[in-house]
Amino acid sequence: MPKPALIQNEFDERLLQLLISRIEDYAIYMLDPNGYILSWNQGGQNIKGYTTDEVVGRHISMFYTTQDRRKNLPNEELASALKNNIHESQGWRVRKDGSVFWADVVMTTLYDDDGYLKGFAKITRDITERKKREDQKTLVNAELERRVKANTEKIIARERRFRALIENSYDGISLLDRYWNVLYRSKSAARINGWSNEERAAEKFEHLIHPDDLGIVRDLFRRVLAQPDKPFVGTYRTLHKLGHYIWIECQLNNLLNDPDVEAIVCNFRDVTGRILADEQIREKTGQISNILESITDGFIALDKNYCYTYANHRVGEMIGIDAANMIGKCVWEMFPDAVNSDTFKAFKRAMENQEYVTNEDYYAPLGLWQENHIYPSPDGLSVFIRDVTESKLAQASMQQSESNLRSVFENTDLAIVLFDTETRLLSFNNNARSLADKYFKTELRIGESAFYYCLPERVDDVQRIFRKLRRKSPIVYEVSYPSAPGQLQWFEVRWVNVLNRQNQPIGVILTLKDITEKKQADFERDHITTDLIQRNKDLEQFTYIVSHNLRQPVANIKGLSDILSDEMAADDPNAPALQALGISVSNLDKVIIDLNHILQVNSQANDTLEMVSLPELIEEVKAGNSQLIAKHHAKIHCDFDAASKLNNLKTYLYSIFQNLIVNSIKYRRPGVDPVINISSKIAANKACLYFEDNGKGIDLQRNGHQLFGLYKRFDLSVEGKGMGLFMVKTQVERLGGKISVESEVNKGSTFKLEFPLK
Repeated sequence: MPKPALIQNEFDERLLQLLISRIEDYAIYMLDPNGYILSWNQGGQNIKGYTTDEVVGRHISMFYTTQDRRKNLPNEELASALKNNIHESQGWRVRKDGSVFWADVVMTTLYDDDGYLKGFAKITRDITERKKREDQKTLVNAELERRVKANTEKIIARERRFRALIENSYDGISLLDRYWNVLYRSKSAARINGWSNEERAAEKFEHLIHPDDLGIVRDLFRRVLAQPDKPFVGTYRTLHKLGHYIWIECQLNNLLNDPDVEAIVCNFRDVTGRILADEQIREKTGQISNILESITDGFIALDKNYCYTYANHRVGEMIGIDAANMIGKCVWEMFPDAVNSDTFKAFKRAMENQEYVTNEDYYAPLGLWQENHIYPSPDGLSVFIRDVTESKLAQASMQQSESNLRSVFENTDLAIVLFDTETRLLSFNNNARSLADKYFKTELRIGESAFYYCLPERVDDVQRIFRKLRRKSPIVYEVSYPSAPGQLQWFEVRWVNVLNRQNQPIGVILTLKDITEKKQADFERDHITTDLIQRNKDLEQFTYIVSHNLRQPVANIKGLSDILSDEMAADDPNAPALQALGISVSNLDKVIIDLNHILQVNSQANDTLEMVSLPELIEEVKAGNSQLIAKHHAKIHCDFDAASKLNNLKTYLYSIFQNLIVNSIKYRRPGVDPVINISSKIAANKACLYFEDNGKGIDLQRNGHQLFGLYKRFDLSVEGKGMGLFMVKTQVERLGGKISVESEVNKGSTFKLEFPLK
């Protein structure tokens, strides 16, 4: 009979197998020591799809993927279980239909009572859904990590870009605390005002503000502190590291209460160029306005809708309206009777064709004859208006009286020509016609300008005559024309104003009387005198041309050149040529101005002598050059005990003193403050003045023979024209004195002036 213990063991084993076979969620089966399946339960069939007959006796490698079998994973897991008594793992397993699932496997070794290996117990659970959830969670976590990393990189990149933007911004950026201490400054801040962060931190904010703007800045800061989160903008001057002041435009925003900022944000930029440009524009606008208000013609500016944008006071005088009340009003609404008039059509043509137009027109409601010069631009019209009413009335009056004078004209030995006040020819007699044919080879024509018939060398004289006629009448002189080879025909020329009943000029009568015989009789006697007079006239004419007629066209050319330069685009191919023209005209204008200064010496030499106080004269020179003296820390010492007054021309002495003092300051030694000692002495009935300085000195051996020459310069490091010493020598000699110099390079110069006491 079997032993009770053996029977009990068999019973227990069968009971266990029965229980195992009923488990449906776990595959529980036995393996022999070599891994072949000995038993199978319902859970195994549910999970893997095999029946008991299909798996018993087969090796467990049938459940592994091809890849795992190649790796010999089944046998490695058996070996691990044998070694460690248990082996736990997870991995992909294959069902009967070829699909895979994620298995949680526990493999345990089994021994008999004698300690011999019986095989292995293997429990497999399908945790595919959990695996999917974990994989999904892993994927989600990985995606979250990726997104966090990407967002972090973006934030870092944005921060770097933002910092780069701030550091390289054209504007300066600073963060300030409530006491205006700097917490942060961008690199551009140092570029704008030159101060490094360390240098800026060492300076108090108030010390960097221009004294005149300090009150404005303090008020701005008070408002910023009082109103958080509201931006305030201010413009003021601040000290640059190089010592000059620059204009900055500053925007302040109080974000002290913002936990992310906790500072006052200051954005600022250098607007010095804009401020100076605005000042220049205002200055030029003021100059233009002054010019337009000072001219004798009326001037108006109209926009595209023919509305007044500017009108000078002369226009108001013409029409009897305050010019200020015209601004903004349409010209045709103010003067409806002018619609479709010649002026209306001229304005339209100038605007539409963008071309210069001139016209004359009569406006009956005001009884006004006007001469219009219309200049268009894309923004509107600029119109110069001249009141020619008197001229028109005079012309009509003279035409009415012409028939009465005709008999007189034709029954006299005089050549007679009648002009209006604008120098246009109104009438003439036969004698005048004959002279024009003989000497001008042209025919007199009604309406032609008097200057058309002038010889080129007489144009200036005739212009001067018409100007003088406004002040006096008659003007009489003599003139000659060649009548035959070596012979002259002389005429007495008389210009007489024609006045109306109101004693106002309405025209000019020119008469020419043949005085050839008289002139020939007096020629020998007056030959020398006439020659001297003619030379003097030529000199006066040259002086006048240089000082007036020549400079006026040059000034006009310069003005037109500046206007064209302002309107011309920088890339215009004509820009270089126009710039060269402007430079040439400016140089010519400077030469003319210099010549005027020289020519004025002759006229000033006739000024009245006066007793000039030398100490007072020095103070006047110092006052006129105070900025130059202060800028270069110049010291001027005077000793006039020997002679404190001179009976002389004050204008000359002032010019001489100023040129010598300014030269001593200009040609100072680098790093040495200029010192000028001026003293006087009396010697041999002469007053001697000494100007001693500690400047660069002059190489007299090399340049002494040209020292007082016109436009002679020897030190090109200093701006100048080379006129100062020339003018000094000229003026000293005009006063009957002389000038000499002693000098040594890098030690200074001494100029000695000698003037006669009488």
